[in-house]
Amino acid sequence: MLDARTAWLAGMVAITALVAGCDDEPRSRIVDGCTAPDRTTPLVFTSSGRQLYGFIDPPATDPPYPAVLLIHDAGRTDITRGNGDFAELRGALREAGIAAVVWDAPGSGCSGGRYRGIADLYVRSDDVLAAAAALSVRDDIDASRVGALALGEGAWAAAMAAARGDSLGFLIILGGPAGDPIERITHFGRENLKREGYSDDEAESLAKRLGDALAMMRDQAPYRDFRAAVEPLSQYPLLPPMSESGGDVYATERRYDELRESAVLHIEPKVFLAALEIPVLALWGEHDAWVDPRHAEAVYREAFALAANDDATIKVIEGADHALCESRAGGHSEAPAPRCRLAAGVLETITSWLERHGFTGSGERQSRAPQPVAR
Repeated sequence: MLDARTAWLAGMVAITALVAGCDDEPRSRIVDGCTAPDRTTPLVFTSSGRQLYGFIDPPATDPPYPAVLLIHDAGRTDITRGNGDFAELRGALREAGIAAVVWDAPGSGCSGGRYRGIADLYVRSDDVLAAAAALSVRDDIDASRVGALALGEGAWAAAMAAARGDSLGFLIILGGPAGDPIERITHFGRENLKREGYSDDEAESLAKRLGDALAMMRDQAPYRDFRAAVEPLSQYPLLPPMSESGGDVYATERRYDELRESAVLHIEPKVFLAALEIPVLALWGEHDAWVDPRHAEAVYREAFALAANDDATIKVIEGADHALCESRAGGHSEAPAPRCRLAAGVLETITSWLERHGFTGSGERQSRAPQPVAR
């Protein structure tokens, strides 16, 4: 087990790597070699002064066809080289007559700007709306049938985007958070301690201390007070020290200021979900280590009840992990592997739901569910 100083230094290394280049001017990173996969169409759009690179994977049906924006969980991507390209999901959507749209996270892969992780949750919702706007002017896309599918951390951004306007006609959430980032991190820490052999009481006590420390960050406590609260926790395996969340917990002062000033620790999905009147499908894996699926299910049902949204479908998938992949040893890691095999029933659930709502193939939408307001 790492001693406190070693673990803290590991966290410092992690976060230093994450914020490296923060003083760089946002610029395009699209270079030779950033070539969209065969039979896809490059998509470049601008959001918050950054040029983001992605591609459209179209179906074989006649245009205009519906489209799904695929929103990543936490972590860097490199979609032209298969990291975060949603290949299996794209194939199922393509067969269902739906275009899939994916792009690299800022500052990674072929996208410009800089990667700031969770500090950019609000900006990520701008990215979703910018991508939808880029599709709305294309002749091959049916702008009235554009929606988003978001994984994990991306659910915060997608729900915010859906609540901010009429660009998205539907929303699919996989492994969506039940609460704010503090709850998500402390839940993962609690479950990680249990996997490491700590008792339920020990895990609960340490997770609470972690949550209290992160609440200090949220509430604008001085960095020295936060560090005094969180440093003793570094001797326990709450989080992988070199993970993105580990870097946020064992933060440098610079990263600490960036996180607390971003106000992202206040974000809760139920606030935005309660404002949605569009069809929503929410799925969790029964072995999700980042989210308690039953608690999340209750939170989402409450939010949809507040919205009087009777077109929301909620389901927990057996044998699936956080990314809805087949549950596997080591599946509690922070980010899904670049490739995973989706658990049985996931693709069928998504495509059949889309079909029932008229979001597949060519032709007109047939669902009676409320449609987005015309532009």
